[in-house]
Amino acid sequence: MNSLGERFAHVKQIAYAELPSRSPWERLLDHLYLWLVDHGFLRALYDNRYRLAGDLYRSGQLSPSQVRQLSRELKLRSLINLRGYKRQGATLRLEAEASHRRRLPFFVIRSLSRGLLSREELLDIIGFVKTVELPALVHCKSGADRVGHFSVLYRHLRLGEPIERAMQELHWRYGHIAVAKTGMLDHFFDSYLRDRAPFQSFEDWVRHSYEPAKLRKTFKPVGWLSWVVDHILRRE
Repeated sequence: MNSLGERFAHVKQIAYAELPSRSPWERLLDHLYLWLVDHGFLRALYDNRYRLAGDLYRSGQLSPSQVRQLSRELKLRSLINLRGYKRQGATLRLEAEASHRRRLPFFVIRSLSRGLLSREELLDIIGFVKTVELPALVHCKSGADRVGHFSVLYRHLRLGEPIERAMQELHWRYGHIAVAKTGMLDHFFDSYLRDRAPFQSFEDWVRHSYEPAKLRKTFKPVGWLSWVVDHILRRE
């Protein structure tokens, strides 16, 4: 049977051996980037980690030591990074290295905090959510928006909860701001609840009725809150 990274075109399973080798100096620079540029020093104080029913954990970006510790303590079978493969460098290399040392399957998926994915990307994520091995930990940078979106899908598709209840994962207590640009994620699920045909499932709506261009035009964020999210909180 093919691995999940082979079954879904928009899910990449990372093997550390695929990444270029680094000198000790380059590894030190990666650590400095993680802690200083990528705000690792803030996540060391608060990692925004929570457990969902069924053994899915959500959090912000992990440091290598956190990967080692949590994979052991939580007996993780999967680690999921929602920050995308192309936009990452140091964080991806360090996480892949730590996952490799723990023999922990490591998946990277491109998700968006202020935009909408294509139908094909969403269908791949739906398939992945339904089949990924648990216990698993999923993270983005801060653990607020993209992880919230993934967690809604998990609670609906894996636990069978209605979207209305699962949307609790997009909440201010995690740092999610629904009226800023990040509210596009709420707008996505609200549009399904509003526009679905009678008895139409979420997956069928994505497959046949989802129109990202139309949804983008109908979402109006609050400008000053979007500025806070983009420039003060510096969300991706």
